[in-house]
Amino acid sequence: MHLTIAQFINGAVLQRDEVGESPCEVHSFYRGEELYFLKTSPAIYQATTYSVLREAAVLRWLAGKVNVPEVVLTAQDAQGEYMITRAVPGVPLAERIGDAPALFAQALRQMQSIDIADCPFDSSAAMRLRELEFLLNEGLIDEDYDLSDWPGLHTPQDLLAHLHATMPDEDLVFSHGDLGDSNIFVTDTDELYFIDLGRGGKADRWLDIAFIHRNLREEVNDATAARFLAALGQPDAAAKRRFFEQLDELF
Repeated sequence: MHLTIAQFINGAVLQRDEVGESPCEVHSFYRGEELYFLKTSPAIYQATTYSVLREAAVLRWLAGKVNVPEVVLTAQDAQGEYMITRAVPGVPLAERIGDAPALFAQALRQMQSIDIADCPFDSSAAMRLRELEFLLNEGLIDEDYDLSDWPGLHTPQDLLAHLHATMPDEDLVFSHGDLGDSNIFVTDTDELYFIDLGRGGKADRWLDIAFIHRNLREEVNDATAARFLAALGQPDAAAKRRFFEQLDELF
């Protein structure tokens, strides 16, 4: 562990957080009465959206625009990258799943209202496909991928080729990049806090919508997911939603 990180933790007990599927490790710890999180990413992911230094930069840029964790400390060494953040208040939206459509709609509005005129973070489809090619070449894709929902796509290489062939024209907004019910925290007064923003940046507006729709479909039901889409007040872009779900399959 990097010396400055170890000095801040100062011997506190690290509790592993098992939520999430990324190659990053997350541990919580207490310093006095205050709860913190240590997130680390292996060095090989430095040029990807798994980089915790990229996430720290996104969080710092977002501070004051929406509620995100405070970045307390970052560091880097030959083994990887390190970030310590303060815990955010509230509970995961997953614990308020009955209120999910309205809370997701609020989260989406907050994300897409962020001015991207000076946003330095590229999370476009082209960038993400370059990232996916790197992960494939390095043998770093998610080993639990399941292509059974996509007829005619049998291998990760098939999927990559298909994604290149179907890459949409993009209507860029600020995108969380992984806007699911474990990455949004809700307080008792329905104030929202956003975590896990490594993929945050300029991307098509339907990326976050696709993830929300999938989340509601899987955790509530198809009818609730359909109502969420209908309430957006714009025509459904089913091809874009499918593209972004397919893109996520290997991450």
